[in-house]
Amino acid sequence: MKLDAIDKKLIKYLYHSYRKPITQIAKACRISRDQAEYRLKKFESQGFIKKYVTIFNYALLGYNEFIIVWLKVSSKKQQIKSSLEKSPNVVSVGETLSKYDLFVDFVFKDKDEFEEKFSNLLKENKEITHYEVFTTTSSSLYPLKTFGEQKEAETYTFMQPVAKVTLQQKDIALMKALETNGRAKITDLSKKINLSGELIAYKLKQLYKKKIILGNRIQFDMEKLGFNFAALKLKLNPLEKNKIKSFCQQHKNINALVFGISKYNCIIQFFYQEEKELRDAIKDINSTFQQDIQDSELLLMENEGNVKTLPF
Repeated sequence: MKLDAIDKKLIKYLYHSYRKPITQIAKACRISRDQAEYRLKKFESQGFIKKYVTIFNYALLGYNEFIIVWLKVSSKKQQIKSSLEKSPNVVSVGETLSKYDLFVDFVFKDKDEFEEKFSNLLKENKEITHYEVFTTTSSSLYPLKTFGEQKEAETYTFMQPVAKVTLQQKDIALMKALETNGRAKITDLSKKINLSGELIAYKLKQLYKKKIILGNRIQFDMEKLGFNFAALKLKLNPLEKNKIKSFCQQHKNINALVFGISKYNCIIQFFYQEEKELRDAIKDINSTFQQDIQDSELLLMENEGNVKTLPF
């Protein structure tokens, strides 16, 4: 899809603020309401927007382990991928063009739960010949900067240690509905959960206020949109987190940063259109952190399944 200036402006705003009313979206993008509605429906009907993703604070829900795993398989890649997509603990699974075949983002209550379920995965799938585990200590999602800065956009950092909150059943039902469709209207949520619109609006406001819901993002069909994802694994010594965070927050092609424990201690994710953009971004990193990089590995990612952000 070839994006014009209005498409880019609309995508940039929607990526961070898709729950806003269509009139507010149109005003922010300086287009008519009809234009905004038409283009939004076009993005949805043609599959450019795969899902409106709600970002939850896992630690507040009692899930304290966000673990990334890369898998090498001898066969049955699609079957294993499909099976993983059905697991409530899998946030995302996709394919990689590297020495591994699949990447999997897991979320678990604790390391014991991960050990048990991952052991079962290996027992049930003898085709998994090799794997690498990255235990996340912190993770940040940055605003979409490819189309320019978005003033209202926020950076979301999750997996920070906090006490679990107690939720009512109606709160959980609301969260599940928002996980399925983050842009669901108050009226539709009211019918689905059997609560008044006023109470739905109040509960929604409280979920944001208490940081149970951190915010939202959009999952695009990257191929249709003409963009790509890549991840650069880095082993940095010393690991100067503030320096890395500052660099990533400002770089237009970086949309996520993860710190963790593994052979590597940092993962930087790129959102780019042309190969030259990726090359230049890696050159920027090599230039800035030349003295700190002890090892690195680039992963090109594709065919990501639907993101599921609620593990129950």
